[in-house]
Amino acid sequence: MVPVVISLIAVTGFCVLFTRSVPRISKPLRAWLDECGLVGTSTGALAVVLAVLALLVAGLTSLFVPIPVLAPIAAIAGLAIPIATLDAARTRRRVLAEARWPDILDAMRMSIRAGAPLHESLAAAAGQIPREWATSWNHAVTDLARGAAVESAMLGLRADRADPIADRVCESIVIAHEMGGTELPRILEELARAVRDDLRVRREATARQSWVRHAARLGSCAPWVVVVMLGSRAENREAFASAAGAALLVACAGATVVAYIVMTAMGRLPDPPRWVVDD
Repeated sequence: MVPVVISLIAVTGFCVLFTRSVPRISKPLRAWLDECGLVGTSTGALAVVLAVLALLVAGLTSLFVPIPVLAPIAAIAGLAIPIATLDAARTRRRVLAEARWPDILDAMRMSIRAGAPLHESLAAAAGQIPREWATSWNHAVTDLARGAAVESAMLGLRADRADPIADRVCESIVIAHEMGGTELPRILEELARAVRDDLRVRREATARQSWVRHAARLGSCAPWVVVVMLGSRAENREAFASAAGAALLVACAGATVVAYIVMTAMGRLPDPPRWVVDD
């Protein structure tokens, strides 16, 4: 029970610090959540979900492996795992966008060159978009068909998509429209070519660095699997429950975190910057 109480205190402290720091980190955190696909999710709801998961992991760890110091460590892991999962979803979402945008741009370019207005060119490209884009994409098409301002329609589409390529496409459409729209097909063609080139380079680099990411995950998980196996014996639990054993586990947890951060930083390509982020 005591380990769970300690974990509760640690998680409560995290929630307090998180709540107080929200004004300072609200913009980057909001942008990160949008890029994960959680456009309507509040930061407060995220903090509550993280706290509940952390306490659940701490409780289960204390139940099955009754080593006092492991519960707070498990609570911290319970905070980190959902964040890592969301970040992986953010990466998958961005990779999907990178793969789809060239074909979308080609479909729009051909439609515009055939004389179609902007809303019809977007509708013509709808067959190339992923299903999860359909709502925001159709909303932009409907707004433009009803005579809404191009800037307003593109702002809504860019905010929902929340990826660097969408920023470039939407801003290019707005600027080209303000300048008469005659250069839009050429701009879309250049954008499609640039996105394809960037995608090819990033795929090659990602394939070469994949072993680093896999090694980081394996190296972070394997020692703790061994600890759990050792904790199945009463004499080992007594050793880990001592002051020296607790200090050893805490030091190992810190080393695991540092090693994982360093390894993932080595194997991760820098994210392409957002061109335009709303204030």
